[in-house]
Amino acid sequence: MLSPEEYADAPPIIREINTVLHLVAALRISYTPERERELQLRKAALLDRIALATPDDTDAADVAADAAQALFDLDNGEVKTSGDHPQDEVLRTLYGQMNDWIRGGGPRRYVRQQYAAYSDGPPVT
Repeated sequence: MLSPEEYADAPPIIREINTVLHLVAALRISYTPERERELQLRKAALLDRIALATPDDTDAADVAADAAQALFDLDNGEVKTSGDHPQDEVLRTLYGQMNDWIRGGGPRRYVRQQYAAYSDGPPVT
């Protein structure tokens, strides 16, 4: 299966693995939120590309979806509820809508959109 057009200018997978590993090392030396986001984005895009290259591998698709969801959560803040608060019903409705979005390819599609925007001009960190 061919990769979506968002990955047309992406480096080869093996080079991207090396880049992700370097980002992990850089974060251990000097943490910035921008580097953390770049790592999460590049990792999610890498795993998405691997899953696209191996469409029969459900593990690859699951790992890609988890990484995509982690990026989405990082960008949008993780919503947590505790107890019975009036907003809990609203949040349950939103979670239901989000689950519909996820089943439609939402998080992995989100990664592709974010990667396309990133590859048009990555932030300098």
